[in-house]
Amino acid sequence: MSRHTLALLAIVLVAAGIRITYSVTTGHIGSLVPEEGQMAHNIVADGRWFVRNTRAEEHVEALTLREDRLIDPASVDYSHLDAGGQWYPEIGQSVGVGVVIAGLWAITGDERYIVIQVFQGLVDALAALLVYWIALQLFKRRGAALLAAALYALYPPIAWQTIDPYNDIWAIDFTIATTAMYLLVLKSPHRWRWLIVCGLCVGIGAYFRPQLLIIAPALALATVAATGWREALRRAGTVTVTACLLLIPWTIRNYEDFHAFIPTRIDFWETAWAGLGDLPNDFGKSFTSGSLFAEVHRVRPDLTYETPAFEASAKNVVIRAIEQHPLFELELLGYRVVLATLAHEDVWMHRGAGSLFGDRGGLLNLIVDRPRELFEYALQPLTFLLALLGLALTWRRWKEQQLILVALVLCVLLPYIALSVETRYILPADFVYFIWIGVGAELLVERVKDRSRRGRAVAADRALGSSPGAGGRLEV
Repeated sequence: MSRHTLALLAIVLVAAGIRITYSVTTGHIGSLVPEEGQMAHNIVADGRWFVRNTRAEEHVEALTLREDRLIDPASVDYSHLDAGGQWYPEIGQSVGVGVVIAGLWAITGDERYIVIQVFQGLVDALAALLVYWIALQLFKRRGAALLAAALYALYPPIAWQTIDPYNDIWAIDFTIATTAMYLLVLKSPHRWRWLIVCGLCVGIGAYFRPQLLIIAPALALATVAATGWREALRRAGTVTVTACLLLIPWTIRNYEDFHAFIPTRIDFWETAWAGLGDLPNDFGKSFTSGSLFAEVHRVRPDLTYETPAFEASAKNVVIRAIEQHPLFELELLGYRVVLATLAHEDVWMHRGAGSLFGDRGGLLNLIVDRPRELFEYALQPLTFLLALLGLALTWRRWKEQQLILVALVLCVLLPYIALSVETRYILPADFVYFIWIGVGAELLVERVKDRSRRGRAVAADRALGSSPGAGGRLEV
């Protein structure tokens, strides 16, 4: 086995170790009352697909608040909760994770979240190999590809996401997988085969994060200079149509339950409403889920939460709020740009850390008294800045390749800059940052070595030129 292969194996093992360690030591403080887990229980225990039980969820939520930890369905007596359950069809959440959890619980016979947490950790550890492959295909530099994969494996904010039985880590992994599939389209002589495979990947991924549907058109646009418009449209259309075919069963189910055309889910305007609360406002408006519910019911008290009719009414409420405060919306957009790039915050090392902003002790006090929290806050902005430096160093040399990666980053960031920014939403862009850092670092080292060699060569020439045998003047 070559050293290169050993390095890749070590990267995967370290990645898996970090993620499983997170699950074993901190998995109990993951996403409290995950709807996906309750939906998975309904599939496994009752054979009810894609429905939720209000009575059971309220009971589990009360247990969660009392014990302050993630409650496994295996530790809950559902007999009386399911018998008199208040069932309703799910439409506000992506259902992909619920199906994965249900499958794992059906296989193991144990409805505990540690099963999905470890599984997510293993899958994401393998994603480091795809990061390596993507970087190698684009830039043909093994050192840079290894560094990118290692950074992905070691990056705590991504590893932390694997403990949440939710769609965020899957959004990262499907973004990476879709990118790899599309690069195969660019390089394989069997491009139609890989276009269909890429479409299948996107279609499955849309059950986890619908925004994945825009990746293929964006990549096609980024490569239009090499392929031409006709071929770019053909590729984007093939992937998109294939993905949409996979969404047909879900769309039919939604039409039967809600009598409306809903290809994915209906939480768009609720997310937009919550995004209006990304910044404090001076007009006394609250942008919580409760306030949205109150605003909608002020006009339509007959509407039920998480239904197409409620979403349509929420749309009017959000648009009206933006029209009443357009300058505040512009301020929000600027703030989200900063938040999506330089002002990340997370809880991957010191959960519940207090804000660093407003600390009266100054920077020195933060370094001395709160180094862990400072590192936690600084890591993601520093990663972004180093990535930009890597992009700047390599842009002129690999412009076509960099356009692909820039398109990916924009696919991830722009939808949430328009709606609402949370760290977990924008983590799918981070693997691109690691590639930029890897390529930039290798190119920088190469330039330093070249300069050093040139310096030694010049010094040798001067020394040779000053010797008698080289025609230099002999001092007498």
